[in-house]
Formats: sequence, C-alpha cells, structure tokens
Amino acid sequence: MGETVITWKKCKKCGKLQHSDHLRCIQCKNTTFDTVESSGDCKLLTYTILSAPPAEYRDKDKYVLGVVEFSNGVRALGQIVTTENLKVGMKLKPILGKLTDNLDGNEISGIMYEPL
Repeated sequence: MGETVITWKKCKKCGKLQHSDHLRCIQCKNTTFDTVESSGDCKLLTYTILSAPPAEYRDKDKYVLGVVEFSNGVRALGQIVTTENLKVGMKLKPILGKLTDNLDGNEISGIMYEPL
C-alpha cells in the first residue's frame, strides 16, 4: 500500500497553514491558497486515552486521540491505532483506516496514525 498523503491549504498572503476545509485564512481572512502535502512521517506531541467513548465508538473499550506534528510544522489531531507503548516524541505515520461504525452501522474511515 502507498503512502497516505494529507493536504492542507497555505495562505498565499500570510503563509498560514490550515485545514483544507476552511474557505478563508484563519489568520488574515485571505481567500487564495496553495495546496501543501504532508511531509511523510510525524511525531507525537501529546495524547489522551479515552476510556468512556461516545456511542459511535461502542465497539471499543478505549481509544487514543493524539496531536501529531509533521516536519513542515503542520499539526493534526487524530486517532492512534494502538493504546500500548505510546511515548511523546515517538515517530508515527499517517494511514487510512476504519475509525468506527456510525449508529446506522456504516463504516467511517479516516486518517489515523500508526507507530513506526
């Protein structure tokens, strides 16, 4: 399987990197952007283990949310695929995976992070 690539927007006016869903720059309100791709692996900045998950995660006793940082400085929040042997600063790689099933039983997929 190939590398999972995540894209962000980079404001053409001020250079702010942000999530691709924003219609205008969250810093200067400009509306023109360049597209920036993730730069490979990332490192874990912080994480929390959730042991009382919401209804959509009823099939899991617990799961991990972490903040990661890519080498280009972009930070992202996402699920970590394991709850074991996690350490701040460890290297992770983004993967496309099953996050959960929604309440109707349909699979929800998205970006997750896997330890290297």
